[in-house]
Amino acid sequence: FPSAVTAMVAAGIGMIPEGLYLLTSVALAVSTIRLATQKVLLHDMKSIETLARVNVLCVDKTGTITENRMSVQEVYELPGERYGTSAKMLSDFVSVMGNDNITMNALKEYFKEPTGKKAVSHTGFTSALKYSSVTYSDGAYVLGAPEMVLRESYEQYKDTIERFSRTGARVLVYARYFGDIEGKPLTQKAEPLAFVILSNPIRENAKETFRYFAEQDVQVKVISGDNPVTVSEVAIRAGIDGAERFVDASTLHTRKDIYEAAQKYVVFGRVSPEQKRQLVGALKEQGNTVAMTGDGVNDAPALSAADIGCSMGITGTDVAKSASDMVLTDDNFATIIYAVREGRSIFSNIKKAVQFLLSSNIGEILTVFSGIMFGWSSPLTAIQLLWVNLVTDSLPAIALGLDT
Repeated sequence: FPSAVTAMVAAGIGMIPEGLYLLTSVALAVSTIRLATQKVLLHDMKSIETLARVNVLCVDKTGTITENRMSVQEVYELPGERYGTSAKMLSDFVSVMGNDNITMNALKEYFKEPTGKKAVSHTGFTSALKYSSVTYSDGAYVLGAPEMVLRESYEQYKDTIERFSRTGARVLVYARYFGDIEGKPLTQKAEPLAFVILSNPIRENAKETFRYFAEQDVQVKVISGDNPVTVSEVAIRAGIDGAERFVDASTLHTRKDIYEAAQKYVVFGRVSPEQKRQLVGALKEQGNTVAMTGDGVNDAPALSAADIGCSMGITGTDVAKSASDMVLTDDNFATIIYAVREGRSIFSNIKKAVQFLLSSNIGEILTVFSGIMFGWSSPLTAIQLLWVNLVTDSLPAIALGLDT
Protein backbone atom coordinates (compact mmCIF):
# COMPACT_ATOMS: atom_id res chain seq x y z
CA PHE A 1 0.00 0.00 0.00
CA PRO A 2 2.76 2.57 0.79
CA SER A 3 4.38 1.80 -2.57
CA ALA A 4 1.04 2.25 -4.37
CA VAL A 5 0.44 5.60 -2.68
CA THR A 6 3.95 6.76 -3.54
CA ALA A 7 3.52 5.68 -7.16
CA MET A 8 0.13 7.42 -7.37
CA VAL A 9 1.55 10.66 -5.94
CA ALA A 10 4.49 10.44 -8.33
CA ALA A 11 2.14 10.03 -11.29
CA GLY A 12 0.04 12.96 -10.07
CA ILE A 13 3.11 15.14 -9.75
CA GLY A 14 4.08 14.28 -13.29
CA MET A 15 0.78 15.64 -14.55
CA ILE A 16 1.14 19.03 -12.83
CA PRO A 17 3.46 21.70 -14.35
CA GLU A 18 4.67 23.08 -11.00
CA GLY A 19 6.88 25.68 -12.68
CA LEU A 20 4.00 27.32 -14.52
CA TYR A 21 2.93 29.56 -11.62
CA LEU A 22 6.51 30.62 -10.91
CA LEU A 23 7.17 31.15 -14.62
CA THR A 24 4.11 33.37 -15.12
CA SER A 25 4.74 35.43 -11.98
CA VAL A 26 8.42 36.02 -12.75
CA ALA A 27 7.76 36.83 -16.42
CA LEU A 28 5.01 39.36 -15.62
CA ALA A 29 7.08 40.96 -12.83
CA VAL A 30 10.12 41.38 -15.08
CA SER A 31 7.92 42.76 -17.87
CA THR A 32 6.41 45.29 -15.46
CA ILE A 33 9.92 46.50 -14.58
CA ARG A 34 10.83 46.78 -18.26
CA LEU A 35 7.74 48.88 -18.95
CA ALA A 36 8.52 51.16 -16.00
CA THR A 37 11.87 52.00 -17.63
CA GLN A 38 9.88 53.04 -20.74
CA LYS A 39 7.67 55.45 -18.71
CA VAL A 40 4.72 53.04 -18.44
CA LEU A 41 3.31 52.27 -14.98
CA LEU A 42 0.86 49.39 -14.51
CA HIS A 43 -1.70 49.13 -11.71
CA ASP A 44 -1.59 45.32 -11.85
CA MET A 45 0.45 42.75 -13.74
CA LYS A 46 -2.47 41.08 -15.54
CA SER A 47 -2.76 44.22 -17.69
CA ILE A 48 0.25 42.96 -19.65
CA GLU A 49 -1.68 39.91 -20.82
CA THR A 50 -4.62 42.15 -21.81
CA LEU A 51 -2.29 44.38 -23.84
CA ALA A 52 -1.29 41.36 -25.89
CA ARG A 53 -4.92 40.78 -26.95
CA VAL A 54 -5.94 44.39 -27.71
CA ASN A 55 -7.38 44.76 -31.20
CA VAL A 56 -9.27 48.07 -30.84
CA LEU A 57 -7.70 51.26 -29.49
CA CYS A 58 -9.96 54.23 -28.67
CA VAL A 59 -8.18 57.59 -28.59
CA ASP A 60 -9.04 61.25 -28.17
CA LYS A 61 -7.89 63.91 -30.61
CA THR A 62 -6.39 66.50 -28.27
CA GLY A 63 -3.31 65.31 -26.42
CA THR A 64 -3.22 61.98 -28.25
CA ILE A 65 -3.18 62.58 -32.00
CA THR A 66 -2.26 66.22 -31.48
CA GLU A 67 0.06 67.89 -29.02
CA ASN A 68 -1.38 68.90 -25.69
CA ARG A 69 -1.36 72.60 -26.54
CA MET A 70 -3.40 75.01 -28.66
CA SER A 71 -3.04 78.48 -30.09
CA VAL A 72 -5.50 80.99 -31.51
CA GLN A 73 -5.05 81.05 -35.26
CA GLU A 74 -7.64 83.67 -36.18
CA VAL A 75 -10.66 85.61 -34.94
CA TYR A 76 -13.28 85.72 -37.68
CA GLU A 77 -15.69 88.56 -36.92
CA LEU A 78 -19.05 88.30 -38.58
CA PRO A 79 -20.19 90.96 -41.04
CA GLY A 80 -21.78 93.93 -39.29
CA GLU A 81 -19.50 93.79 -36.26
CA ARG A 82 -17.04 96.61 -35.66
CA TYR A 83 -13.51 95.34 -36.26
CA GLY A 84 -11.75 94.48 -32.99
CA THR A 85 -14.86 94.77 -30.82
CA SER A 86 -15.19 91.01 -30.36
CA ALA A 87 -11.52 90.71 -29.41
CA LYS A 88 -11.96 93.24 -26.57
CA MET A 89 -15.14 91.50 -25.40
CA LEU A 90 -13.38 88.13 -25.48
CA SER A 91 -10.55 89.58 -23.38
CA ASP A 92 -13.10 90.47 -20.71
CA PHE A 93 -14.73 87.06 -21.11
CA VAL A 94 -11.60 84.93 -20.63
CA SER A 95 -10.21 87.15 -17.84
CA VAL A 96 -12.80 85.75 -15.40
CA MET A 97 -12.22 82.12 -16.39
CA GLY A 98 -9.84 79.70 -14.70
CA ASN A 99 -6.84 77.96 -16.30
CA ASP A 100 -8.57 74.59 -16.23
CA ASN A 101 -7.97 73.37 -19.80
CA ILE A 102 -5.63 73.95 -22.73
CA THR A 103 -8.31 75.72 -24.78
CA MET A 104 -8.80 78.40 -22.14
CA ASN A 105 -5.03 78.72 -21.70
CA ALA A 106 -4.70 79.42 -25.45
CA LEU A 107 -7.47 82.02 -25.29
CA LYS A 108 -5.87 83.76 -22.31
CA GLU A 109 -2.54 83.95 -24.14
CA TYR A 110 -4.19 85.60 -27.15
CA PHE A 111 -6.79 87.89 -25.54
CA LYS A 112 -4.71 89.88 -23.08
CA GLU A 113 -6.33 93.33 -22.98
CA PRO A 114 -9.52 93.30 -20.90
CA THR A 115 -11.40 96.57 -20.50
CA GLY A 116 -12.18 95.87 -16.86
CA LYS A 117 -15.87 95.22 -17.43
CA LYS A 118 -17.32 93.61 -14.31
CA ALA A 119 -18.99 90.21 -14.56
CA VAL A 120 -22.07 89.36 -12.53
CA SER A 121 -21.55 85.59 -12.81
CA HIS A 122 -19.86 82.98 -14.97
CA THR A 123 -19.89 79.23 -15.67
CA GLY A 124 -16.92 77.16 -16.76
CA PHE A 125 -16.79 74.84 -19.75
CA THR A 126 -18.20 71.31 -19.35
CA SER A 127 -17.96 68.37 -21.75
CA ALA A 128 -21.67 67.71 -21.39
CA LEU A 129 -22.86 71.24 -22.32
CA LYS A 130 -19.85 72.24 -24.46
CA TYR A 131 -19.99 75.95 -23.65
CA SER A 132 -18.84 78.46 -21.03
CA SER A 133 -20.60 81.71 -20.20
CA VAL A 134 -20.23 85.11 -18.56
CA THR A 135 -23.17 87.26 -17.49
CA TYR A 136 -22.81 91.05 -17.27
CA SER A 137 -25.32 93.68 -16.24
CA ASP A 138 -26.24 94.20 -19.91
CA GLY A 139 -26.71 90.48 -20.76
CA ALA A 140 -25.11 87.06 -21.10
CA TYR A 141 -22.40 85.88 -23.49
CA VAL A 142 -21.39 82.32 -24.34
CA LEU A 143 -18.36 80.70 -25.95
CA GLY A 144 -18.50 77.11 -27.15
CA ALA A 145 -19.22 74.54 -29.84
CA PRO A 146 -21.19 76.13 -32.71
CA GLU A 147 -23.70 73.25 -32.92
CA MET A 148 -24.56 73.53 -29.22
CA VAL A 149 -24.66 77.34 -29.06
CA LEU A 150 -26.35 78.23 -32.36
CA ARG A 151 -28.64 75.18 -32.55
CA GLU A 152 -31.45 75.97 -35.07
CA SER A 153 -29.45 78.76 -36.73
CA TYR A 154 -26.35 76.55 -37.17
CA GLU A 155 -27.20 75.77 -40.81
CA GLN A 156 -26.98 79.49 -41.61
CA TYR A 157 -23.28 79.51 -40.66
CA LYS A 158 -22.43 75.88 -41.49
CA ASP A 159 -20.44 76.64 -44.66
CA THR A 160 -18.21 79.15 -42.88
CA ILE A 161 -17.65 76.85 -39.91
CA GLU A 162 -16.83 73.79 -42.03
CA ARG A 163 -14.49 75.83 -44.21
CA PHE A 164 -12.28 76.24 -41.15
CA SER A 165 -12.98 72.71 -39.86
CA ARG A 166 -11.73 71.16 -43.08
CA THR A 167 -8.29 72.65 -42.37
CA GLY A 168 -8.16 70.64 -39.13
CA ALA A 169 -8.79 73.72 -36.98
CA ARG A 170 -11.10 73.83 -33.99
CA VAL A 171 -13.90 76.40 -34.24
CA LEU A 172 -15.58 78.12 -31.27
CA VAL A 173 -18.42 80.61 -31.55
CA TYR A 174 -18.68 83.69 -29.35
CA ALA A 175 -22.27 84.85 -29.10
CA ARG A 176 -24.68 86.97 -27.13
CA TYR A 177 -27.33 84.85 -25.43
CA PHE A 178 -30.86 86.17 -24.99
CA GLY A 179 -31.83 84.16 -21.95
CA ASP A 180 -30.74 83.18 -18.45
CA ILE A 181 -27.76 80.88 -17.97
CA GLU A 182 -28.81 78.06 -15.67
CA GLY A 183 -26.05 75.51 -16.21
CA LYS A 184 -28.27 73.59 -18.63
CA PRO A 185 -28.42 73.19 -22.42
CA LEU A 186 -29.17 76.50 -24.12
CA THR A 187 -32.76 77.01 -25.24
CA GLN A 188 -33.02 80.69 -26.22
CA LYS A 189 -31.67 82.60 -29.20
CA ALA A 190 -27.90 83.13 -29.50
CA GLU A 191 -26.58 85.88 -31.77
CA PRO A 192 -23.05 84.99 -33.03
CA LEU A 193 -20.49 87.80 -32.90
CA ALA A 194 -17.31 85.99 -33.95
CA PHE A 195 -15.71 82.62 -34.60
CA VAL A 196 -12.47 81.82 -32.77
CA ILE A 197 -10.22 79.51 -34.83
CA LEU A 198 -7.75 77.41 -32.83
CA SER A 199 -4.93 75.29 -34.21
CA ASN A 200 -3.66 72.14 -32.55
CA PRO A 201 -0.46 70.69 -34.13
CA ILE A 202 -0.28 66.96 -34.80
CA ARG A 203 2.37 65.08 -32.83
CA GLU A 204 5.58 64.44 -34.75
CA ASN A 205 5.46 60.68 -34.10
CA ALA A 206 1.70 60.30 -34.70
CA LYS A 207 1.98 58.74 -38.17
CA GLU A 208 4.64 56.28 -37.03
CA THR A 209 2.52 55.32 -34.02
CA PHE A 210 -0.66 54.64 -35.98
CA ARG A 211 1.29 52.84 -38.72
CA TYR A 212 2.55 50.44 -36.05
CA PHE A 213 -0.99 49.72 -34.85
CA ALA A 214 -2.14 49.12 -38.42
CA GLU A 215 0.69 46.60 -38.90
CA GLN A 216 -0.37 44.88 -35.65
CA ASP A 217 -4.02 44.65 -36.82
CA VAL A 218 -5.16 47.04 -34.08
CA GLN A 219 -8.08 49.17 -35.25
CA VAL A 220 -8.04 52.79 -34.05
CA LYS A 221 -11.25 54.62 -33.14
CA VAL A 222 -11.09 58.39 -32.57
CA ILE A 223 -13.63 59.57 -29.97
CA SER A 224 -13.72 63.33 -29.43
CA GLY A 225 -15.97 66.12 -28.27
CA ASP A 226 -14.89 68.34 -31.18
CA ASN A 227 -16.57 68.87 -34.54
CA PRO A 228 -16.50 65.54 -36.47
CA VAL A 229 -15.24 67.27 -39.65
CA THR A 230 -12.28 68.71 -37.73
CA VAL A 231 -11.51 65.41 -36.01
CA SER A 232 -11.73 63.48 -39.29
CA GLU A 233 -9.34 65.87 -41.04
CA VAL A 234 -6.80 65.64 -38.20
CA ALA A 235 -7.10 61.83 -38.12
CA ILE A 236 -6.55 61.61 -41.89
CA ARG A 237 -3.40 63.73 -41.60
CA ALA A 238 -2.19 61.47 -38.77
CA GLY A 239 -2.51 58.44 -41.04
CA ILE A 240 -5.39 56.63 -39.32
CA ASP A 241 -7.02 54.09 -41.64
CA GLY A 242 -10.67 54.84 -42.47
CA ALA A 243 -10.62 58.28 -40.85
CA GLU A 244 -12.83 59.65 -43.62
CA ARG A 245 -15.72 57.64 -42.10
CA PHE A 246 -17.03 59.96 -39.39
CA VAL A 247 -20.29 60.61 -37.55
CA ASP A 248 -21.73 63.30 -35.30
CA ALA A 249 -22.49 61.45 -32.06
CA SER A 250 -25.18 63.98 -31.15
CA THR A 251 -27.30 62.26 -33.83
CA LEU A 252 -26.99 58.87 -32.06
CA HIS A 253 -29.89 58.62 -29.63
CA THR A 254 -30.30 54.91 -28.81
CA ARG A 255 -28.03 52.03 -27.83
CA LYS A 256 -28.80 50.42 -31.19
CA ASP A 257 -27.60 53.58 -33.00
CA ILE A 258 -24.35 53.50 -31.02
CA TYR A 259 -23.84 49.77 -31.57
CA GLU A 260 -24.26 50.12 -35.35
CA ALA A 261 -22.08 53.25 -35.47
CA ALA A 262 -19.30 51.45 -33.57
CA GLN A 263 -19.17 48.90 -36.39
CA LYS A 264 -19.39 51.38 -39.25
CA TYR A 265 -17.40 54.50 -38.31
CA VAL A 266 -13.84 55.27 -37.27
CA VAL A 267 -14.21 58.91 -36.15
CA PHE A 268 -16.83 60.05 -33.63
CA GLY A 269 -17.32 63.79 -33.01
CA ARG A 270 -19.41 65.70 -30.46
CA VAL A 271 -19.31 62.70 -28.12
CA SER A 272 -20.65 63.11 -24.58
CA PRO A 273 -18.91 61.38 -21.62
CA GLU A 274 -21.75 58.86 -21.33
CA GLN A 275 -21.56 58.09 -25.05
CA LYS A 276 -17.83 57.36 -24.69
CA ARG A 277 -18.67 54.66 -22.16
CA GLN A 278 -21.45 53.30 -24.37
CA LEU A 279 -19.16 53.17 -27.41
CA VAL A 280 -16.55 51.21 -25.47
CA GLY A 281 -19.28 48.84 -24.26
CA ALA A 282 -20.60 48.37 -27.81
CA LEU A 283 -17.11 47.52 -29.11
CA LYS A 284 -16.66 44.94 -26.34
CA GLU A 285 -20.07 43.41 -27.12
CA GLN A 286 -18.85 42.92 -30.69
CA GLY A 287 -16.10 40.62 -29.40
CA ASN A 288 -13.22 43.11 -29.33
CA THR A 289 -10.56 43.62 -26.69
CA VAL A 290 -10.68 47.39 -26.18
CA ALA A 291 -8.04 49.80 -24.89
CA MET A 292 -9.12 53.36 -24.07
CA THR A 293 -6.95 56.45 -23.56
CA GLY A 294 -8.02 59.56 -21.65
CA ASP A 295 -6.89 62.16 -19.16
CA GLY A 296 -9.98 63.98 -17.84
CA VAL A 297 -12.57 63.33 -15.14
CA ASN A 298 -15.18 62.76 -17.84
CA ASP A 299 -13.05 60.00 -19.36
CA ALA A 300 -13.13 57.93 -16.14
CA PRO A 301 -16.33 55.93 -16.94
CA ALA A 302 -14.96 54.91 -20.36
CA LEU A 303 -11.54 54.07 -18.89
CA SER A 304 -13.20 51.80 -16.32
CA ALA A 305 -15.43 50.17 -18.95
CA ALA A 306 -12.53 49.31 -21.29
CA ASP A 307 -10.57 46.08 -21.02
CA ILE A 308 -7.55 48.26 -20.34
CA GLY A 309 -7.64 51.99 -19.60
CA CYS A 310 -4.63 54.21 -20.27
CA SER A 311 -4.24 57.70 -18.78
CA MET A 312 -1.61 60.41 -19.02
CA GLY A 313 0.70 60.93 -16.06
CA ILE A 314 1.37 64.68 -16.27
CA THR A 315 -1.86 66.21 -17.60
CA GLY A 316 -4.15 63.38 -16.44
CA THR A 317 -6.45 63.99 -13.49
CA ASP A 318 -6.26 61.85 -10.34
CA VAL A 319 -9.68 60.42 -11.15
CA ALA A 320 -8.56 59.31 -14.62
CA LYS A 321 -5.38 57.74 -13.24
CA SER A 322 -7.34 55.83 -10.58
CA ALA A 323 -9.83 54.53 -13.16
CA SER A 324 -7.11 53.39 -15.59
CA ASP A 325 -4.96 50.26 -15.62
CA MET A 326 -1.91 51.91 -17.15
CA VAL A 327 -0.35 55.38 -16.84
CA LEU A 328 2.01 56.97 -19.39
CA THR A 329 4.21 59.05 -17.11
CA ASP A 330 5.76 61.08 -19.94
CA ASP A 331 2.37 62.03 -21.51
CA ASN A 332 3.66 60.70 -24.83
CA PHE A 333 1.07 58.59 -26.61
CA ALA A 334 3.76 56.91 -28.72
CA THR A 335 5.00 55.25 -25.51
CA ILE A 336 2.01 52.91 -25.71
CA ILE A 337 3.82 51.17 -28.58
CA TYR A 338 6.35 49.83 -26.07
CA ALA A 339 3.51 48.63 -23.84
CA VAL A 340 1.72 46.74 -26.63
CA ARG A 341 4.99 45.35 -27.97
CA GLU A 342 6.06 44.18 -24.51
CA GLY A 343 2.63 42.67 -23.83
CA ARG A 344 2.66 40.68 -27.07
CA SER A 345 6.26 39.63 -26.53
CA ILE A 346 5.67 38.34 -22.99
CA PHE A 347 2.45 36.61 -24.08
CA SER A 348 4.35 34.83 -26.85
CA ASN A 349 7.16 33.87 -24.44
CA ILE A 350 4.76 32.43 -21.87
CA LYS A 351 3.00 30.48 -24.62
CA LYS A 352 6.34 28.97 -25.75
CA ALA A 353 7.29 28.14 -22.16
CA VAL A 354 3.92 26.46 -21.50
CA GLN A 355 4.32 24.37 -24.67
CA PHE A 356 7.77 23.30 -23.43
CA LEU A 357 6.43 22.39 -19.97
CA LEU A 358 3.48 20.46 -21.36
CA SER A 359 5.65 18.51 -23.81
CA SER A 360 7.91 17.46 -20.92
CA ASN A 361 4.98 16.52 -18.70
CA ILE A 362 3.36 14.47 -21.45
CA GLY A 363 6.60 12.47 -21.70
CA GLU A 364 6.51 11.79 -17.95
CA ILE A 365 2.84 10.79 -18.04
CA LEU A 366 3.34 8.41 -20.95
CA THR A 367 6.32 6.80 -19.20
CA VAL A 368 4.35 6.24 -15.96
CA PHE A 369 1.26 4.86 -17.72
CA SER A 370 3.35 2.62 -19.95
CA GLY A 371 4.82 1.05 -16.82
CA ILE A 372 1.34 0.51 -15.38
CA MET A 373 0.02 -1.05 -18.60
CA PHE A 374 2.92 -3.50 -18.87
CA GLY A 375 2.82 -4.37 -15.19
CA TRP A 376 6.22 -2.91 -14.37
CA SER A 377 7.07 -1.25 -11.13
CA SER A 378 6.98 2.56 -11.30
CA PRO A 379 9.63 3.49 -13.90
CA LEU A 380 10.18 6.90 -12.26
CA THR A 381 10.27 7.53 -8.54
CA ALA A 382 8.70 10.56 -6.92
CA ILE A 383 12.09 12.20 -6.31
CA GLN A 384 13.04 11.70 -9.96
CA LEU A 385 9.82 13.33 -11.15
CA LEU A 386 10.33 16.27 -8.80
CA TRP A 387 13.86 16.74 -10.13
CA VAL A 388 12.67 16.65 -13.74
CA ASN A 389 9.77 19.07 -13.08
CA LEU A 390 11.55 21.61 -10.90
CA VAL A 391 15.04 21.64 -12.43
CA THR A 392 15.10 20.06 -15.88
CA ASP A 393 11.77 21.61 -16.96
CA SER A 394 11.20 24.77 -14.93
CA LEU A 395 14.54 26.54 -15.34
CA PRO A 396 14.58 26.33 -19.18
CA ALA A 397 10.89 27.33 -19.22
CA ILE A 398 11.63 30.44 -17.15
CA ALA A 399 14.46 31.29 -19.54
CA LEU A 400 12.00 31.04 -22.45
CA GLY A 401 9.51 33.20 -20.58
CA LEU A 402 12.05 35.96 -20.03
CA ASP A 403 13.35 35.99 -23.59
CA THR A 404 13.54 39.54 -25.05
